[in-house]
Amino acid sequence: MKKIITSRPWIHFIDDEREIGNGIIVTLAKEWYFTNDIGCGVQGFDTISELKKGTNKKSVYQQKTK
Repeated sequence: MKKIITSRPWIHFIDDEREIGNGIIVTLAKEWYFTNDIGCGVQGFDTISELKKGTNKKSVYQQKTK
């Protein structure tokens, strides 16, 4: 997971909760949001493959606060 965070600076934190029956929770850095859920910076994924696809540069956007 560290490699994903390092290569995608818009990701603030990844919490892998699959061992307890949950998914992989991704929290984006301040001012970053998911394009499929405007204004949302936290999203869950079931697999690493989904996480990689759902957090690529086309799947997020940055909105600076004024």
